[in-house]
Amino acid sequence: MSEYVADRLRQRFRLIPRDTRDQHQDYAIRVWRAISWLERAEGIANDDVEGRYIACWIGFNALYGQLDRTHKPWGDREAQKAYLTRIYYLDTKRRFAGIIDRRQKAILSIIDNKYLHEAFWLDKPAAAKELQAVAKESILLLHQYHQLKLWRVIVERLYMMRNQVFHGASTKGSSLNRRALNNCTNIVSDFLPACIDIMLDYGVTEDWGKVCYPPK
Repeated sequence: MSEYVADRLRQRFRLIPRDTRDQHQDYAIRVWRAISWLERAEGIANDDVEGRYIACWIGFNALYGQLDRTHKPWGDREAQKAYLTRIYYLDTKRRFAGIIDRRQKAILSIIDNKYLHEAFWLDKPAAAKELQAVAKESILLLHQYHQLKLWRVIVERLYMMRNQVFHGASTKGSSLNRRALNNCTNIVSDFLPACIDIMLDYGVTEDWGKVCYPPK
C-alpha cells in the first residue's frame, strides 16, 4: 500500500462520542472491524499479494455483511449491492471518482479479463460478446459523473477474484493470475479505506442493517 491509513482512521473513529457509538453499535462494529483488517493488510509484505487481498476483502466484508429479517446472513451479492448503493450516494467528496482516475488502467484490465467474468465459468455461448460489451461500456462510464453502474461491475470482478482465492481455486504465487491479482489488490487497497472514510464522515446515523456475528 502507498500509505498507512489505518491509524488515522482509528483516530477519527475514536473522535466519535462514546454515547453516539453506543447508540449505533452495528455501525461501530462494522467500522472497527474493517479498520482492524485494513491495518492487517498494511502490515503484510508487498510481495504477499494474496495476503493483502484477503485482508482487504475481509475488511470490506465487515462493512457490507448484514442479517436478513430471519437473522440469517444475506447473500454476498445482495448485501454488496445494497451497501455499494448506499455508500456511493454518501460519497459527496467523490473519493470513488478519485480511485477511478488513479486506477483506470487496472480497472479496465480486470473488467476485460474473461477469467473474472462469471459467464466464462458458466460456459455461456454469449460470454465473449458480453465481455466485450461490458468493457466498451465501462470505458464510457469512466468519463461520466454518475459511476455507480461501473462500481457494481468493479465489485463483481473483485468478488470473482475473492472466490478464486478463498475457495482454493488459485495457486499461491502463481504467475497465471498474477497481473489480475495485483490489479485487484491495488483497487481494493484504495476502495476499502475510501469506504471507511465515507462512513466516518456521514455514515454514523445511516441504517447499515444488523451486523453479522456481533460480539457477545
